[in-house]
Amino acid sequence: MKILLVDPPGKNKGLNTGLGYLSAVLKKDHEVRVLDLNNIEIGICGEPNPDMPVHELEARINSAVDDFGPELFGVSVKTFTAGIAGHIFKMIHTNRPEITTIAGGPHVTLDGSNFIRENGINFGIQGEGEYTAVEVCNALSENGGIEHLEGVFYWKDGQLLHNSRNNVIKDLDALPFPYYSNFSSVIENGGVMKEYPVLSSRGCPYKCTYCSMPKIMGSKWRFREPRTVIAELTHAKQEYHCTSFAVVDDNLTLNLTRVERICDLLISERLNLSWNCQNGIRADRIREDLAKKMKKSGCRFVWIGIESADEKVFKEIKKGERLEDIKKGIRCLQDAGIRVGGFFITGLPHSTRDSDLKAVDFVKENGIDAWWFNFVPYPHTEAWEWVQLNGKILRPIHGVLQYGSNEIDPVFETDDYTRDTRIKTYNEIHIKLGFFDRLADPSLNQADKWARIYKKVRPYGLWTTVLFLIYIMKYNVRSMAKRTKARIETSDGRH
Repeated sequence: MKILLVDPPGKNKGLNTGLGYLSAVLKKDHEVRVLDLNNIEIGICGEPNPDMPVHELEARINSAVDDFGPELFGVSVKTFTAGIAGHIFKMIHTNRPEITTIAGGPHVTLDGSNFIRENGINFGIQGEGEYTAVEVCNALSENGGIEHLEGVFYWKDGQLLHNSRNNVIKDLDALPFPYYSNFSSVIENGGVMKEYPVLSSRGCPYKCTYCSMPKIMGSKWRFREPRTVIAELTHAKQEYHCTSFAVVDDNLTLNLTRVERICDLLISERLNLSWNCQNGIRADRIREDLAKKMKKSGCRFVWIGIESADEKVFKEIKKGERLEDIKKGIRCLQDAGIRVGGFFITGLPHSTRDSDLKAVDFVKENGIDAWWFNFVPYPHTEAWEWVQLNGKILRPIHGVLQYGSNEIDPVFETDDYTRDTRIKTYNEIHIKLGFFDRLADPSLNQADKWARIYKKVRPYGLWTTVLFLIYIMKYNVRSMAKRTKARIETSDGRH
């Protein structure tokens, strides 16, 4: 069977490890291609993506479908990409109704029944999809039934039915390494992947009120053996010529002995790969000796999930650690020479303008970089239930950007923390810290971007405006240096 899988465009670059695993398990019996619309220009995980006009997206999909002629068309759906994913499915149904459609990904796990019903999709897969996808595809290619398969959405007699998933994949080491050689972005980049994403564990036992990951990956933490992780990285270096890797686990440091073993192997095997943690690791799991070993093994920077610098709000989100633990972890990492960034969320349950602004002092006092999330209440989380009881819903969660939002549009408001105040607070945090370029869409041309940001900066007075103008000059100098370096590297490559 010919299968075309699509990763819709998002605001931040990053290869879809889920589709990498699906490609690996499906290619044994099927012909699989991945249209990677999230990395039109392949880059570093977390880098901003320019907006893709709808007409360009449609043209790329139509071209891929015409060129490949798939029998099965699948899309990996996140909540932020649910809107554009629905548009893609409807386009396929209209233009190529003979093609069978299937949806998977985090949003289908959280809200699959509504999404599949609203968009008329033929099938859906809930949760981890590697083995289920093989069973579904084999059944479709052999005209077999799928009614008995766990974690599958399907239609029968005009009704959408769903078989619940009761189990997770226990032996992650039994899975093949993700396969990216059929990703359009990797192909167009000559098969080269500068930074490789590695997922060394799945699941989360913690009870953070705002987080949907336990619902998506399960509450039981499962891990891969250190030797298997190193084998994958060795393969990635040989196959994709990567020079670094990003750990995309939710809980890399849950088992400290395992992390130390991975670091030991990175050192002894002399992979010479720099690495970073893109997801927010728990600072309360960091010790001085571990931080030193991480640095020696090639770790350059990590992001820590802090969420709020206000003691009351921090306690309410039930992370199971203390702010003081986080400060100690930050110091251990910094003392080892590892750069640290903190993830924060504006608008959490029980938060106020004053509590959110406390993060500014926290960032300055601890000397860390920082990035803000726009709080999105995901279904089936404790925070979602709180919002239903205490908030006024302003818009659906579909298509709402959580990570790296430059111009936020809150999902809800409360009597003591209104929509306008939430937006003002988000903007003020970035202005106070000098993160000016994060207040406008990076896909805008420079003149429009700076003009839009200037309107937000101007009310803060002359001195802030001067700092903003200095920032623009430095930004342009850095951009020019990057372009020059790229031209030199391109020129060297030709020779």
